[in-house]
Amino acid sequence: MKHTNLIKLAVLTGTLVVGTSITSCGSKEKIGILQPVDHPALNLAKEGFVEALKEEGFGEDQIEFRNAKGDSADQNTFAKNLADSCKLVLGIGTGAAQSLQGAITLASRDIPLLFTAVTDPVDAGLVTSAANQEGNACGTTDANPVEEQINLIKDIIPSADKIGIIYTQTETNSKVQADQASLAAKEKGLAVEILTCKDATDISITAEALASKDGLDAIYVPTDNNIAANMNAIETAAEAHNVLVVCGEENMLTTGGHVSISIDYKNLGFSTGKMAAQILKGEKKSTDFPVTKVPASDCAFVLNSKNLASAQITIPESVMSAHTWKDLK
Repeated sequence: MKHTNLIKLAVLTGTLVVGTSITSCGSKEKIGILQPVDHPALNLAKEGFVEALKEEGFGEDQIEFRNAKGDSADQNTFAKNLADSCKLVLGIGTGAAQSLQGAITLASRDIPLLFTAVTDPVDAGLVTSAANQEGNACGTTDANPVEEQINLIKDIIPSADKIGIIYTQTETNSKVQADQASLAAKEKGLAVEILTCKDATDISITAEALASKDGLDAIYVPTDNNIAANMNAIETAAEAHNVLVVCGEENMLTTGGHVSISIDYKNLGFSTGKMAAQILKGEKKSTDFPVTKVPASDCAFVLNSKNLASAQITIPESVMSAHTWKDLK
C-alpha cells in the first residue's frame, strides 16, 4: 500500500510502542519487530530499521516492538501476537525470525517476513536460496568474515597452535559460524577445542573449562545472542588464563572481547528497513530481494585496549600498523 493511503487511515487507532507519533494507522498497517534479547548489536539493528522506515515516511507509532529478553516462551507468544495483527514483521536474529515464520504459518496469513542479523537464512529455513525467488521472506545476513577473524589470531599470536570455540547449543546461527571457524582454523594448522553451553546459566562454567584447556592460545566467540548478552563471563575466564578473545562482532568487545573484524549492525538494520518500506509501498515484493551480505572489505578492525591489557595481551606493532583500528576502550 502506498504511503498516501497510510495517511488516509490516520484516523484509525494505532498502537504506540516507541517514539513520538508521526502518523497513525489501522491494525492491518502495523509493522511488527521481534527481538530475542537485549544487547548492543541487535539494538543497533532495530535502531537502523526504524530509522529507515522514518526516512521513508512511516511513523514510529506504526511499530509494535517486542523484546523476549531471552525467554523462548515469551518469544513465541510475541511472535503469534505480531503475526496476527501486523501487515509486515521483522525478526532480529535467527530465533526471532523463525518464531515469526512459524506464527505466520499457523495463522495462515500471507504477510512479508523481514529478517536481519541472521547468519545463514537458508540453513535456518527462512529462504530456500540466497537468490530468494520464492516465499514471503527477505532480508539481510550478518554472516561475519569468519576466515579473516581466524587469520587475525595467527597475526596477533604467530606461535598459536590451539584455539577454543564456544557457542550456545540452541543457536543455529552460532553453530554455522563455529563450523566455519573450526574449518578455517584447521586449514591454518591450528588444533581446535569446541565447548557449548545450554543457556546463560552455564556460560561461566563453560568459558572457564575452555580457557583452562592446556596450551590454548585464543577463544573464538561467534555472533551468539546468548553469549553476547553475557560477555563478562568470557572476560573473567580470559583474564584468568591470559587468553586472546576474538569475537564475531564489535559490540561484544565492550563487555569482554578483545578484537574483531566487524560489520555495522545499524547499517544492516537500515538496509532491511529500506526493503520493508518498498514492500509496504507496493513497489517490490519479498522475492525481488536476494539475501544481502556485507563484504569483508566493508568490515572494520576493532579492538578494546583496556580488555587486552587486563588479559596481558599485546598486539604486535606490525599488525597495528597494517590496519586502521577502532578502539572501544
